[in-house]
Amino acid sequence: MTLSSEVCPLRFIVIQMGARMHYAVPALLARHGMLEHFYTDICSNVGFSGIISHLLPNSIRPQPVKRFLGRKLPPEIQPSQVTTVPLTTLTNFVAQNLQTRGINTPSVINPELKILQRVLKDNLSNANSLYTNCINSDIEVVQKAKDKGISIVHEVIINADVGRILRDERNLYPGIEMQDDLDEVEEGIKRDLKKWEMSDLILVPSDFVYDRTVKLGGKADKIVTVPYGIDQDWFNNQPNPQRGRVLFVGSVSLRKGNHYLAQATRILQKRKVNCDVRVVGPYEPQAIEHPEFLGPDYVGQCPRTHVRKEFLEADIFVLPTLSDSFALVHLEAMACGVPVITTPNCGSVVRDGVDGFIVPIRDAQTLADRIEQLLTDNNLRNQMSQNAKARAKEFTWEKYGQRLMDAFKKLAK
Repeated sequence: MTLSSEVCPLRFIVIQMGARMHYAVPALLARHGMLEHFYTDICSNVGFSGIISHLLPNSIRPQPVKRFLGRKLPPEIQPSQVTTVPLTTLTNFVAQNLQTRGINTPSVINPELKILQRVLKDNLSNANSLYTNCINSDIEVVQKAKDKGISIVHEVIINADVGRILRDERNLYPGIEMQDDLDEVEEGIKRDLKKWEMSDLILVPSDFVYDRTVKLGGKADKIVTVPYGIDQDWFNNQPNPQRGRVLFVGSVSLRKGNHYLAQATRILQKRKVNCDVRVVGPYEPQAIEHPEFLGPDYVGQCPRTHVRKEFLEADIFVLPTLSDSFALVHLEAMACGVPVITTPNCGSVVRDGVDGFIVPIRDAQTLADRIEQLLTDNNLRNQMSQNAKARAKEFTWEKYGQRLMDAFKKLAK
């Protein structure tokens, strides 16, 4: 189905778990008078979560609870427009935390499932459009919306074949991460294809995801590339790069290619290249103790204010990922004037040889060569720094909003 925005203005129900991109999509829709209702798991300034925020002082909140209660809706979104499931979300979190410690707990409902049940119960009332970035758990909701004549907008937040990529990598490096079941991976892709077929508009954040979506069977005429953005204040910082500082920011995993960064680090150490490779982000202790991960300095998870300081002190930013739809961290690095070395599987912001380098996935040797090249050629590094900052200005939240609103025009054709 398509809608004429002149005859019938678009009114969206948005389904989103977490504070993805600081609630950019529902906030943008609310700003344009296009948000009918927003369904999410938890945010601290709505309903029961707000009560918890008042009753539980920040000084005694555990760090994970601080992260949950740090999710605040932008002022554009009215509390009356929001449905959350905070008790389910917190109960689920506690149960998962206990299970990781080997403590058996009663089964609890998944917050996403609970939200989808609420959407079905509310019967998608008063909306003529549905925006969802659930991967493929919301097939029943999408089918019901389709049956009611509601336009479907699906945002692909990661390439659908990421499970295949991860299975291949876990077979190459067994024993580091738990392997996914092949049948479950393939069933998930089938569900993705079914959802794409029902969608009127498919949004992807990068050329990489576009190509993978089309290759798997997504119809090109339904797909629009809308790259993400960053806040304008990222351009107001004064960089203080420490010579030889190589930075990675993100969760440590095989998918992010941390083992290839570790291999490159060991190559550089053998070459006596003066460098300090820092990995900032959460990790499993047993993973970084594995020989494949030895080499970098694993800093661990840090507050966002500290992470920004890491960007400003970096000489080079490296993201050797095997699968990323659009990593905001490499855009944040560029906004701080840091050249980026990444792979073709990380969006399409970095221009090879201009803002940094694009290296093949699974290629520690080339990764080490490019790091050494930037560390030993100060003129090249400085030129790329200027180019990177200028390039990043093409990807602000304002420009993201313009591109997203332009994409919605396909629904009115």
